Amino acid sequence: MTAPALERPPVRWRLRDPEAHLHGIPRFPRITATVLAARGITTRAAADVFYKPHLALDHDPLTLPGMAEAIMRTRRAIADGELIALYGDFDVDGVTSVAVLSLGLGPLNANITKYIPERFSEGYGLNFGAIDRLHERGATLLITADCGISSVDEVAYANSKGMDVVILDHHTVPETLPAALAAVNPKRRDSDYPFDEMAAVGVSYRFLQVLYEAMGRLLDESEFIDLVALGTVVDVAPLVDENRTLVVNGLERMRSGLRPGLEALAAVAGTEPERIGAETLGFVLGPRMNAAGRIKHAEIALSLLLATNALEARTVAEELNRLNRQRQQETQEACELAEELLGNGDDPLVMVGSPRIHAGIVGLVAARLAERYGRPAIVYDQGHTESRASARSIPAFDIVSAIRREKDLLVRHGGHRAAAGFTVKNENLPELRDRLVAYAAEMLDGQDLRRVFEIDAEALLSEVAGIEIKGLMRFEPCGEGNRRPVLLSRNVEVRNSRLVGGDQKHLKLVLRDGPAAWQAIAFNQAEAELADRVDIVYSLQAGWRRDTVELEVLDIAPSAAERPLEIG
Repeated sequence: MTAPALERPPVRWRLRDPEAHLHGIPRFPRITATVLAARGITTRAAADVFYKPHLALDHDPLTLPGMAEAIMRTRRAIADGELIALYGDFDVDGVTSVAVLSLGLGPLNANITKYIPERFSEGYGLNFGAIDRLHERGATLLITADCGISSVDEVAYANSKGMDVVILDHHTVPETLPAALAAVNPKRRDSDYPFDEMAAVGVSYRFLQVLYEAMGRLLDESEFIDLVALGTVVDVAPLVDENRTLVVNGLERMRSGLRPGLEALAAVAGTEPERIGAETLGFVLGPRMNAAGRIKHAEIALSLLLATNALEARTVAEELNRLNRQRQQETQEACELAEELLGNGDDPLVMVGSPRIHAGIVGLVAARLAERYGRPAIVYDQGHTESRASARSIPAFDIVSAIRREKDLLVRHGGHRAAAGFTVKNENLPELRDRLVAYAAEMLDGQDLRRVFEIDAEALLSEVAGIEIKGLMRFEPCGEGNRRPVLLSRNVEVRNSRLVGGDQKHLKLVLRDGPAAWQAIAFNQAEAELADRVDIVYSLQAGWRRDTVELEVLDIAPSAAERPLEIG
């Protein structure tokens, strides 16, 4: 008999900043000004920079620790004709980093070889076998991108082979740095760089900027700024500060014409190039690229980005689309299995695994569990002697620190506050689970783990019109760190509702408040409780017709329930 499923906690509504309406920019539209103030933007100057990121001051990449040493060694390698190995992780950030470095180093006549590890036989990060293979190719300079900052033993091994190592990374920095010639990472404790949330592809971009300047060359950023935007969005880096600028510039480049690989991928995904935005990168193109590393090999995704003709690109894009469909099916089956394995436990951290869960999708399953149950989640693929795990967390819990505390039980580990991964011998799984659950219980004691919708402003739906819509839609590009404005409107009339989607899991609604009727979609809310009058938490999104705006309903409740709005 299957154990009853772990109960999904109810959702809370919380006002992000209860005083935001008092600090809005004078003579700005009321709702827009309140939302901006809730995000900390309270002056016209700050709003100008937010809406026009090119006005922001540029940070000096030479203040990144290790940058000067990395540039000096790379220049010498180029001048002497040394073979430079570009080593990236197998996710989109790592793949785009290698592609950007390849495109940037090519015009400098650098002698390069590219390497992306195979997820299933090599695992995350640097590994000894890869170092041996690169040494056999003749590489004397190894540049890692999106990995390496935790690879103390592997870097030492590369050094013993006569290879210098330059690390371009953004993951959480361990107590002991690898003995690399240079470790460029904005999260280093000795960093003077004012922004520490770049993706690895952003760090790689900054590296090229400095390298070109040092060599007296003009860097043509249009050759790869689209890939910088892609890697930044898909890696869920916060879309604030310079990340926002990079993504805005990258999207502008895409709209002026896509490189063959992205054009082909957009075509097989049914996406019009002119409609590409941050959401398209994160939920349409990114998953298809990531499917390569999850199901087969990330080199497929790299070949797509570096494709130079449409026919070659189309063949690769179709393979990625097929791999993505396979990934979707396996993820659905794995989530159902994980739900069964969880049962009705109430641990503050959930940890499940099975030989039947594919190693390439453990992170996706962990993310769904963390979102569904509002607590840190770890999912592992159980091998014969070792298991590979991915972890996803909630804002209140630093998952990589928790994992790092138990390094004596682990083969390898890495990641950052919200997402991490590790390899563990099966014999250590029970103790590791006990330790992590105990630590989570200590750190989360007394905290309300129910999922929270942070609401920027409460307003009548009838007030959302004209100039307010324009101001709210200009928050794009939206994503991590800059979510779409979230509004709460009460006492909205439901004129029509129906189930949609192949699995009938989504709600299509027609809502009215005042003279205007709104088309609305509520994803995965087929079981939502409806009434003639409802309170809705929602964001605005572009409709299928480019001149229309629709509502994406994030949560819904009957108005008679009078669900409270908590004060943040």
